[in-house]
Amino acid sequence: MNHTPDPRIQQLAEARQQVTHGNTNGAVPQWAGLSKGAQRIMLGEAAAWLRAAIAAGIAPSAERPTDDHDAVLLDNYGQLWGEYQTSPPSHGDAILRLVWASEQCSSKAEMEAEGTQFRLIGWSE
Repeated sequence: MNHTPDPRIQQLAEARQQVTHGNTNGAVPQWAGLSKGAQRIMLGEAAAWLRAAIAAGIAPSAERPTDDHDAVLLDNYGQLWGEYQTSPPSHGDAILRLVWASEQCSSKAEMEAEGTQFRLIGWSE
């Protein structure tokens, strides 16, 4: 099996660099300017935190659980998208924007009281 590294690891490591090493005048050491050793350490930490988030159920695995699972995506504008299976398969390239269409709402508090667990995945505009 050919394993592709999860791109979220690099995103986490670079964000950590900016969050923890930024200063009041906005000067942040650039990721590319870090030594390879420092990058490796930060990537290792990010990978461990991402594995913990997946184990805790607050982040999904990057691997598709089965061929029957479709990805739900959140773009940088807060819009939700879902993979759309085509025939022949599009290999995850065909996506549809998910929109609020239900005329009926439910009580989140009541659902949680009944045992439903929700996971915050992002914010919609």
